[in-house]
Amino acid sequence: MCWPGAVDYSVSPAVLDFGTVDSGAVTLSRKIGPYEIVRSLGEGQYGSVHQAVGQVPGRGRQPGRRRVVAIKALKNRADPESAAGLVQEFALLDQVKHRSIVRVFEYLEDEHAVVMEYVHGVTLSVVLETLVQNRDQVFTEAAIEIGCEIADALFQAYTTPGDNGEPLQLVHRDLKPDNVMLTPTGEVKVLDWGLAKVDNVEFRADNADQVKGTLLYMSPEQARGEILDHRSDLFSLGS
Repeated sequence: MCWPGAVDYSVSPAVLDFGTVDSGAVTLSRKIGPYEIVRSLGEGQYGSVHQAVGQVPGRGRQPGRRRVVAIKALKNRADPESAAGLVQEFALLDQVKHRSIVRVFEYLEDEHAVVMEYVHGVTLSVVLETLVQNRDQVFTEAAIEIGCEIADALFQAYTTPGDNGEPLQLVHRDLKPDNVMLTPTGEVKVLDWGLAKVDNVEFRADNADQVKGTLLYMSPEQARGEILDHRSDLFSLGS
């Protein structure tokens, strides 16, 4: 399905949020690992996101190929906890496979960077703002399809088994329109799993009572710092 409204897809927002996206950033003449940086997509206190081009390694029977990617990289001053969190984010997304969850290709250890799918599109928040500005209606069919795709991705993230056979029980914890991308071809992508909570002994657990996320979309139990499960993300989806 192609989404309604006069939405401009000519500039893609950052795939993952480290700060405000600068869509007019100039071309950069440098590399991150073997990847050539095309432009900066966003930058924050501890890291940055870039559009890049390079040879993505093959998986299984699929050969590697040159493609456009997004790279989420930590800055040198990032603390060890942030570095460990980025490694875990890559490991989790590397296990969870779903058409509506952004794919990861490799982790560049020396650069503290994750190479992932570059999503050409706009965020759901931009689509909603455009509809409001143009006084267009939100088509029920499109809203249902977007919601179902997000819900299916959340289910996959929660139920995907880890290497030990137990479900990852992955909870996004920051589901909001800014973290959902829509493409011109009708794809839905759930982005920015950096705050995700996992309940599997294979992975490092964070402080269960630490409140993370965006207050406007938090479930009551998340705002209170209580133990979360998949129902918290469903609340955010309906907010």
